[in-house]
Amino acid sequence: MREQEQNVKKAVGWALREISKKDKESVFNFLKKWAKEDNKDTKWIIKDGMKKLEQTEQTELKKLLEKN
Repeated sequence: MREQEQNVKKAVGWALREISKKDKESVFNFLKKWAKEDNKDTKWIIKDGMKKLEQTEQTELKKLLEKN
């Protein structure tokens, strides 16, 4: 989640989106844990990976990201 390489970040975001198609709750909880971290690469992955989550979950994650 702290990876700097753009292609790896894209791959992680893709994997999170794919997993969220089957298990949104696990992805949401995982991203929520990482949203507390103040790292630009982590934030990029979270924003990319949360696209398949419910709008309310996305809003909550965005608020957590703004705090850091």
